[in-house]
Amino acid sequence: MFKKIASSKFLRFGISAILVYFAFRNVNVSVIIKELIQVPLWFILVNLLYSLLISLIGSYRWSLLLFDRPGKSEVFNFLKSTYLGAFYSLAFPTGLAGDLLKWFPLQKKYPELTKTRLLSSVLLDRFIGFSSFTILALISVIIGKILKISFPDFIFWLFLGLSIGVVFFYIAIFSFDVEKIIKKYPILEKLNEIVSLLKKGNKRRIILSLLVSFLSEFTWIIQTWFVSDFFHAGFSVISVFVFVPIIALVLVLPISFAGFGAREQLYLFFFSQIGIASEKTLLVSTFLGITGILSSLIGGLFLLF
Repeated sequence: MFKKIASSKFLRFGISAILVYFAFRNVNVSVIIKELIQVPLWFILVNLLYSLLISLIGSYRWSLLLFDRPGKSEVFNFLKSTYLGAFYSLAFPTGLAGDLLKWFPLQKKYPELTKTRLLSSVLLDRFIGFSSFTILALISVIIGKILKISFPDFIFWLFLGLSIGVVFFYIAIFSFDVEKIIKKYPILEKLNEIVSLLKKGNKRRIILSLLVSFLSEFTWIIQTWFVSDFFHAGFSVISVFVFVPIIALVLVLPISFAGFGAREQLYLFFFSQIGIASEKTLLVSTFLGITGILSSLIGGLFLLF
């Protein structure tokens, strides 16, 4: 197990190094490094606090799937687990691995919640987050089309298809009574614990979680624009809402370490199409990557204490 993790980690380091080389080979790297070094401490701290806010909203969304009215202690416990998941993601081949491990500490805190229920809540929370930023991205693409912002046509069709799939999913779970279906077919009893979060009594929680998710994803995506504005990169708000979700989708794949290299290539590919200078694009992308690692390392502190 350890050998597989270690080998995949070294492979990701190698892929990241290659992608980083090709991303930076045609720009003045010394200028980018100089600007990163000169970033004031207050701006780094503000971004870490902003990342904390994003994680806090996401943790509240996750806790809503398991508690009718999660209190401060529940949200804090889920926040710690969220940070632990981010920390684990640095070691495993994909960020999804961190999601599949972050619920472990909650078993001791809430013994009444089974392992299956906790894991199911993680997967459902992940899907709710995915569905909200997919819809936000589609809205942004439509607005971008109206404003005649240049970007590949496949982005529109991609998010349109994903949004249709998301809408059909919610129509399905709100149209069918899962409890009745399980009672009608006893063979499905084994799935009872897995689909328990989709039962009639929990549908209110799903709606609330989805509403919170729109706030969470909006807050997360807009951070890229804040960083762009600080570095005077010239990213428009619409372009950020169009491009960042698709970049995030690709970065879920286990192709690089903490997204380095792959993220830079994707930022260059998309933002160059709206005339953003490569140096500024890479400056924003690199800063966001470094901030993400620093934020994830906070999870390491939770592991120590």
